[in-house]
Amino acid sequence: MHGADGWIVFCHHSYDIHQRYLLGKWFSSPTLTLIPQSGKPTVITSRMEAMMVNDEIYDVVPYKKGEELKDSIKTLLNSFSPKAKIALNFVEEEQVFSKFNFDILTSGTLKALTNFNSQLNYISAKDIIFDIRATKTKKEIENHKIAAQLAEELMEDVVEPKIKPRVTEKEIAALIEYEANKRGGVAFEAIVASGSHAAIPHHKAGQKKIEAEQVLLIDYGVAYEGSNSDITHTYWIGKNPPENVLHAYEAVDQAKEAAFMKIRAGVLGEEVEIAVRDKFEEYGYDHEKLYIHSTGHPLGIETHDIGIGIRKSTPDNPSKALLENSVITVEPGLYFADEFGIRLEDDCVVTKEGSIRLSNTPKEMKYL
Repeated sequence: MHGADGWIVFCHHSYDIHQRYLLGKWFSSPTLTLIPQSGKPTVITSRMEAMMVNDEIYDVVPYKKGEELKDSIKTLLNSFSPKAKIALNFVEEEQVFSKFNFDILTSGTLKALTNFNSQLNYISAKDIIFDIRATKTKKEIENHKIAAQLAEELMEDVVEPKIKPRVTEKEIAALIEYEANKRGGVAFEAIVASGSHAAIPHHKAGQKKIEAEQVLLIDYGVAYEGSNSDITHTYWIGKNPPENVLHAYEAVDQAKEAAFMKIRAGVLGEEVEIAVRDKFEEYGYDHEKLYIHSTGHPLGIETHDIGIGIRKSTPDNPSKALLENSVITVEPGLYFADEFGIRLEDDCVVTKEGSIRLSNTPKEMKYL
């Protein structure tokens, strides 16, 4: 565990995704999980939720009141030898803005925990977190595959038949949420963006009614056993889309294919990003103006997970090589302000030879 004698995950007033990763569910009570270098892990949680913990895997320490929680944590920390290294979910001050997802503990909670035993050497758990989240086990990859399959079936079998003029964006978003929950869970709040709203990458679905002769962009995902999918479709509502819409769709599709041609473990994410932007240039689009986000992000227990994605390199944040057995999105897009937007997003597993696609958005624009 990167030299740590133990890793402590503590969930107080804000959730810690790692608590769910380790215990398989959310806990509403303040809960501490200790993963030691060796020996049986420990969970300190309320009596109300102690019954939710698998006591074959964890030593369970229930508490009734806050004072009992504090005493249990102090006893646990005092069980370590002086100067033992204890990893906590924080990052050093100089890394906060580059490692947001690792910095889970509030400053007050961090101070309270470390004050229970100030003799211990508290270190950042960022390297442990990266190791468990950046690459996937066979089971996690299978779960991502199922999550993508469920999402594609949901869209084709249930949602697409319901899309028609006069239905609101919010109604479609609600339908997606309902159907996703039936299949496992909601990966994130669906983006349903019609007409000019499709030019806003993270538009929030509202009461706007879907209209004929417009673009409709839907970005959604299903959660399955702690693994998420993240897929974006772009449709035409009607029968005869204009040439500029079809041309943009083809360009985005071909940019996506250019990315897949480059993806392989060991390739710098920036190389894939450049391939996408070069393809847009081939099609005559100003990618600096019309392509306003990066090409792909890590996917895992969070939709925007920890790992290596596809983006431009910067002097203070250089591009890194894609990791074998990581799961990432590929989502090029073109956005024409106040007119329309096109985005196509698929999920894939990075391999030594290339990638395994988990979803396949249509090569040609679908008319609804």
